[in-house]
Amino acid sequence: MTRTTIVRYRARTIVALALAGLGLGLAGPATAQQPENVLNVGKYAQLSTYDPHAGPLDTLWWTGNNFYESLLDLGDDIASLRPVLATSWTVSKDGKTYIFKLREGVKFSDGTAFDSAAVKLSVERAQSLKKAAYLWIRALSRVETPSPSTVVFHLEQPNSMFLPGLRFLLIVSPKALKEQDKGDQAQGWLREHTAGTGAYVLEQWQPNIISVAKKNPVYWRGWPANKFTTVNLRHVYEPETQRLMIEKGELDWAENVTKDSLPALKRNPNLTVYERLGTSIMVTYLNTQGGPTKDRRVRQAVHHLWNQEAFNAITGHSASPGPLFTPLLGKDWKMDTPYPYDAARAKKLLADAGYASGGFTLRFQSQKGDVDKRAIFELMQAELNKLNIKVEFFEDTWPALVQKATDWGRDRNPDTAIHLFSYFRPMFIPTALDFLFNMFHSEATPQKGGRNFTYYASADYDRIVNEAMATPDRERETALDRQAAEMVWKDPAVVVNGRIADKFVARKDVKGFVYLGDRISFRYYDMYRER
Repeated sequence: MTRTTIVRYRARTIVALALAGLGLGLAGPATAQQPENVLNVGKYAQLSTYDPHAGPLDTLWWTGNNFYESLLDLGDDIASLRPVLATSWTVSKDGKTYIFKLREGVKFSDGTAFDSAAVKLSVERAQSLKKAAYLWIRALSRVETPSPSTVVFHLEQPNSMFLPGLRFLLIVSPKALKEQDKGDQAQGWLREHTAGTGAYVLEQWQPNIISVAKKNPVYWRGWPANKFTTVNLRHVYEPETQRLMIEKGELDWAENVTKDSLPALKRNPNLTVYERLGTSIMVTYLNTQGGPTKDRRVRQAVHHLWNQEAFNAITGHSASPGPLFTPLLGKDWKMDTPYPYDAARAKKLLADAGYASGGFTLRFQSQKGDVDKRAIFELMQAELNKLNIKVEFFEDTWPALVQKATDWGRDRNPDTAIHLFSYFRPMFIPTALDFLFNMFHSEATPQKGGRNFTYYASADYDRIVNEAMATPDRERETALDRQAAEMVWKDPAVVVNGRIADKFVARKDVKGFVYLGDRISFRYYDMYRER
């Protein structure tokens, strides 16, 4: 969208709001087109790009999957897989060959046909850029396209993460990739445009302010009358502002509200409040490669100073019995925290590490607008200050924080290290390796699209996780997963802050919401306005 168009858009919005405030209508002649069905969403997670192969997966996916689609996705029970652009698939006995039958009659938003060649091109592009979905499909060694409706994937060795991980391989129009390639594989154009098979097309993007999505007129599922044909994704960082906006009807959906606001929101007859204990955990990464936290005893001391009860009381969350969504390890798995709150033990560990009197500073990095992470900082700061350890607070948008952590990993300068990095992580795919590989494996660095912000590196840990991914024996995989989880927590690579109780609010007439296990994954096409 051009600057002139944006100015006109703003002008129309201001006029409309002014007329609404005066109680005036904008009625036109009887033959005028019916107004669009608009969904206004309050978001606080931000994007650095709309390119589905070039951005951080943990923010791109939760918005990008409304513009692009993959061969498969999680079912509504978030434990199974459902077909999307594929209609079926088969897996060879040795776990190294996958044959997908593709949905026919599907078109990209530019009107061109979806087929196996488009799948192959998106695989090749994702592997070349080594971001976003790369870690999920890196096991792919070869792609065959025997027919337009059939694609065959060949793996060098079995990988239990590959099939469910295909939900992150979003397919892009080959026409757009060819026409918009300026020597950058079309990254410049795709940063602020979309060319997928999804329900929506990006009409406007003002970073950290608003994204405007319009319906894809050739979407293969069609457009029933009550579907939202326009979705305004408004970046509103402060939870209190989102609360006021949804109460006034300026938002239809608020994804960032606090525990303290829930009683009043529940009393409002025009609102629906959703509370779910989902798959997300909150952790604080401890930098294992730079500064005081490079010493394991310092990391252990920091974890012993974590006040779980205070955090639960402030946020409404609960303790997590492990550094991942632990039901993935089986119902009979249980591990008591190796680091219960114990200030005396923390003080001794610091003394053993040469910091008997404290005397150093830790840097804490947090996402703008995330009150849970702010609470973690304040609790940690209070405990560490008692031991003469200062904690500096840095807050920024999520893309900026990821970039900072990524850049640090290249030179690992101890003078610029972030020692504490708060992060919440939902289950992306229904396997423990989702957490154990992507958060702690030495290959899963931010430079490759992973989330090992602690830069944790252990040859023994990597070996265990690699074996778990490759074994066809599910019982063996579970045993290895448990071993890895215990190892990384005892080390510790993170402070385990808790399991998140998701909270979001909708206007009463917004229906069709499907809970996908976390607080920011929404399929807007599924929603509708009840008339």
